[in-house]
Amino acid sequence: MDARYSGIIMIDAETGEDGEPNEHLVLSPQQSPTQAFSDAALEDKRAESTHSIDKCDLVPAANEMVDNETSKIIADPKAPDAPAQLEPSRPVGWTTRKKLLLSLMLVTQLTVSCSFSLLAPFFPTEAEQRKKLSKSQIGFIFGCFQMSNLIMAPLFGKYLSLLGVKYLYISGLFLSGGCLICFGILDRAPAGPSYLALCILCRALGGVGSSASVTSGFAIVAQEFPHAIATATGLLEMVNGAGFGLGPFVGGALYEVGGFVVPFAAVGATMMLMSVMYIFIFPSIKSARRAYSGSLLSLIRIPAILIMSMTVFFAFFGLAFLDVGLGPHLKTFNLSVIVTGVIFMTAPILYALTAPIWGWLVDRGHAGRIMIVVGNLVCVTGMVLIGPVPIVGKSHLWLTILAIVILGIGFACSQVPVFRDMLMTARAHGFPDELETHGLISGVYNFFYPFGAFLGAVVGGIISDRIGFRWTCSVIALMVFTMVMVMIIFMLISRHLSHKRKSQDEQDKGSEEIPLK
Repeated sequence: MDARYSGIIMIDAETGEDGEPNEHLVLSPQQSPTQAFSDAALEDKRAESTHSIDKCDLVPAANEMVDNETSKIIADPKAPDAPAQLEPSRPVGWTTRKKLLLSLMLVTQLTVSCSFSLLAPFFPTEAEQRKKLSKSQIGFIFGCFQMSNLIMAPLFGKYLSLLGVKYLYISGLFLSGGCLICFGILDRAPAGPSYLALCILCRALGGVGSSASVTSGFAIVAQEFPHAIATATGLLEMVNGAGFGLGPFVGGALYEVGGFVVPFAAVGATMMLMSVMYIFIFPSIKSARRAYSGSLLSLIRIPAILIMSMTVFFAFFGLAFLDVGLGPHLKTFNLSVIVTGVIFMTAPILYALTAPIWGWLVDRGHAGRIMIVVGNLVCVTGMVLIGPVPIVGKSHLWLTILAIVILGIGFACSQVPVFRDMLMTARAHGFPDELETHGLISGVYNFFYPFGAFLGAVVGGIISDRIGFRWTCSVIALMVFTMVMVMIIFMLISRHLSHKRKSQDEQDKGSEEIPLK
């Protein structure tokens, strides 16, 4: 047989009653597998052959048969083509290879997120008092890390398959660790413009490494865990939140013990050692070794993806501003560096604890977009209280901590479903379910979150210099609330159009069934 057909999930361009994309099953051509697999990969394929494809198993119709080697439904050469039938699904298995792959990715995500946030408790004070930098300059040092991410993420996403997923993932981790060590050594640099320039250079190159690892990491999730994208993403976000939470605590503790250099040297050396180990133990990821031939704008022009991207942008705008502004705000309560680090740790830890729950719910069919709306409204409440907004009253430590708790829970609820929604929407608009598409979507997602984080750190710092921390939180709350209203309107319009199309289809079907006299 020259041609084989395997069932794949595609997403209907029409949306359902809840504003979510509808799923339906189609058959697409696929070449017969010819390459040999490792023992772990063979186990992976055998396990997947017994499980479902996104809530449904394929059962061969009368004119189809099953390839015993791959367990894929293929067309019977003696019968005409017919669509596959559906059967209730069984849970997807986690093979040894998948467990190893995800475990290594979780460790990587933990160290990368920890490396980004470990300087939050002490660097702004050190830079302002010892190096004579302004808040705006400190904000730019924080933000240039994200600026590198937003510049490089779309490029890495476009050329992901060409560069090689494993190579990009490991080399990005190595570069990030080296730049972190160099940043710690800058404590010996003289104060002034040279110190500022060297800090920006180290953080920018570290951002390039982080972009390589994170962009390829999201693509690996979409490629290797197609049945549990939100669950795998939720686990990654869990350790991401844990890393952001542990970072300030670890950074503050190591700073108290050994000074400025020790936190960066310890975490940076760990990342470099991990990258060397991964060369030998990280599983290979198959790719076609070709760059995506389409335009990135073709994906961003899709309204649903643009709205999701802007949701990510505003969420990380607020988060990055808090990285810069929350430390000086907590300083008004006369707290030690370690206590400040513990408070910084609260929101990321809550994010880490709740992210897997949101991912589990999304993968089991619960409305992801409604979760995004609710999560963002919770974040608005947190931003109103953390200052608090001047009309609420005076600032209190207990109120600030309560707001941080609210932000941690709301941020996880609003962000975990986004990547899966973007992936489903892209498939609905004809993008193939391949590594190139996964890299493209990962590149777009990892463009908007550092874009928001960069502007949040830089612009947020500038605004805070002008109007203060409390009013800046008010402005950010208003921005997020406006974005939520836009998303609600989009969901209502989508639901209306879905009802209209459904009614039209029923009318057309009824007219076809009227007998001729």
